[in-house]
Amino acid sequence: MTDRMATCRPTKKCSICMNELQNPRILPCIHSFCLACLEHYCQGKQPGDDVPCPECRTEFEIPKDGLAWLTVRTHSHEPELEASQKRDGGQYCGEHTERLRMYCFDCQINVCLMCCVEAHKTHKFESIDVVAKEFAGCIDDEIQELTSRVESLRGVAAQVDVENSKFLDNAQDTEQQIRSRGEETKQHLARLIDRQVNDLLQELQSLKSAAEEEIKSHMDTLHLALAQMESFKTSLSELKSTGSPSDITQAASGLLVGAQELLQTNLTPGEYHAPSYKFAPMNVDDDHVFVGHVVGGEDQDRGNVISYNALQCRRLCYTFLPRDDVYAGAALAVMRCLSVCLSRPWIVLQ
Repeated sequence: MTDRMATCRPTKKCSICMNELQNPRILPCIHSFCLACLEHYCQGKQPGDDVPCPECRTEFEIPKDGLAWLTVRTHSHEPELEASQKRDGGQYCGEHTERLRMYCFDCQINVCLMCCVEAHKTHKFESIDVVAKEFAGCIDDEIQELTSRVESLRGVAAQVDVENSKFLDNAQDTEQQIRSRGEETKQHLARLIDRQVNDLLQELQSLKSAAEEEIKSHMDTLHLALAQMESFKTSLSELKSTGSPSDITQAASGLLVGAQELLQTNLTPGEYHAPSYKFAPMNVDDDHVFVGHVVGGEDQDRGNVISYNALQCRRLCYTFLPRDDVYAGAALAVMRCLSVCLSRPWIVLQ
């Protein structure tokens, strides 16, 4: 703050030409420049235009009567005199070298009494002391309003800070709930999957046992027929090779009938195919939502809605879903549906 005030103190050198001030004019930002330097600096500008200060870039308005009507800065090489003039408003007219005692409302500048009679005679003017009091009252009103507004903004800022802290705490709690729910869901799904795997393995074992029994029965039938035919074939071969003509003629009729009966009873079987099974997995894609959703404050009474979007589960979901409270029953309905789906065997017999 001290540095800023130091930069705003009037200097006895013109920062444009870097020489001693000649016929100086002081700007509202308290920087002073030679009148000729200012006129050259503002070349091409018109009265009423806003021009930045050459030093601090604070904008000032060119008076309607020209730059010469800017406040004249008095020269004093004695600091005590300069300070005294500054305290008692020691500013003088550049044209009449009289003290500035009046304020012109039309031009919004301080003028001397001669200026009021000549250039500003049709304007509205008043004593600088009177106008300064009016302006001071307006400044007090603005300060009071700004003070009230600052207090209000500080209150709002404090309330926003409190809400931000509440939000961060809420977000942290919600994150913990999501992680906790995720761990619970993973454990539950793991148990359901383990149960389904065991059910599928048991089903496969039952099918395997039944197939083995079927194959054993088929093999026993084949072995029995094979033993009967081998035995009958041996008897026929022995009769033919060792029997007398009388033995052959006497036994031929019965043997031939027996051979025909065996052939009719034990027809040549077709190619045998053992039972075959394959596993048909359920599709689980990235669209499935097992944990839940993050909902806004207006939906907090409903709770997090847990959804399971598998096509196979939709009908079961509608079956289990309570009609009177959709949101409250959604989580329970889906978990029931999921339990049913995961417990169903999906082994296809070919």
